Amino acid sequence: MHIRHRVAWTFVVLLFVALIGVGVLGWQQGYRAYVIHTGSMTPTLVPGDLIIDRPATGHRLQPGDVITFRHSAAPDLVTHRITDVATSGIHTKGDGNRTADVWTIAPHWVQGIEQARLPKLGYVAVYLKQPTGLASLAAVLIGLTLLWQLFFPAEDPRGFGDAARDRNVEG
Repeated sequence: MHIRHRVAWTFVVLLFVALIGVGVLGWQQGYRAYVIHTGSMTPTLVPGDLIIDRPATGHRLQPGDVITFRHSAAPDLVTHRITDVATSGIHTKGDGNRTADVWTIAPHWVQGIEQARLPKLGYVAVYLKQPTGLASLAAVLIGLTLLWQLFFPAEDPRGFGDAARDRNVEG
């Protein structure tokens, strides 16, 4: 194998391992990724965006923060902006909504505070959660590996050059 092939494969493997490591480390520290499904936060967040939230514990919540929270015992999560923090609780509103939310949020219902927004990557996250999404990703990776080997074949380990390989030599 040429040195450039080894370097390329090493780079790809290290990049993949680094991405997995960052994801696992972030998860252990309480960071979570959420997909935006509605237009209630338009134009700040649009359907299909992926947001990364940092843990809310230990942070002072203040007006202007974009938070992900539960507004009741239901499992659904909402991502809206804080409009007011009062002794009665937290008041929120979606940037794209005309009126404030009707609920008051208890601080312990807050799941996280927006840390980063990744436009349109929510579509990828939803796709990869599907069994067919993972299968298609595996098929693409296998296909790319086979194409790489087709266009950049490894050298013959016995030291024969391309001319000996191209001829149909038996024996």
